[in-house]
Amino acid sequence: MPLNDVRGLLQATLVGLITGLATALAILPLFWLELIPMPEPPSQAFAETLLGPVPETVGFLFHLAYVTLVSGGFLVAVKPRPALWAIAAWSLGLWFISMVSFFPIIGWGVAGATVKSSVALGALGPHLLFGAILWATSRLIFRRSGRGAGEDARPARLSKASS
Repeated sequence: MPLNDVRGLLQATLVGLITGLATALAILPLFWLELIPMPEPPSQAFAETLLGPVPETVGFLFHLAYVTLVSGGFLVAVKPRPALWAIAAWSLGLWFISMVSFFPIIGWGVAGATVKSSVALGALGPHLLFGAILWATSRLIFRRSGRGAGEDARPARLSKASS
């Protein structure tokens, strides 16, 4: 299904929202237990960079908006059911962008070097988790149609009698 119609765009947005919620539900406990080597969730640090001290819910909303945008935008730009390698490349690309642009904006330096040397590695796990959730969610929301549905149709098998 092309994403140039309202239904496709709503589905892409739904994929982004589910991916954002699932990623947050998996990662926030790791922050609370201090198992991720960052001083706070980057979305919270970004919200505080822009707005000053804010409740954690504001950081969560920044996370949800960002993940929805980059997930839905990726699906619109690529296709509804991208290959696993494409999502892995997107996840690693987002990780790299966050290391060289986003982390310096929030005051952590390139790759989080002004905070801890392990911040860059600690940020890799959540990005890979994001990719796995995005892949699974895009498969769930954009299910394959039956035969005759364009690129998602499976070719019919040839029988021995027709050869």
